[in-house]
Amino acid sequence: MKRHAPVATIINDTRLAQEPANPFSGSSLLPMLVIGIVLVLMGMIAAVMVS
Repeated sequence: MKRHAPVATIINDTRLAQEPANPFSGSSLLPMLVIGIVLVLMGMIAAVMVS
């Protein structure tokens, strides 16, 4: 029967220790803000046209 590696070995693995890229980092925050503002404005215009 094959024995599994201890949990400490898996946690201390260098591949798992690296932090994943933050989606809210400064480089992606501005495009998200611009897209959000554009979508809000388009929604307001569509709401005014429908009413």
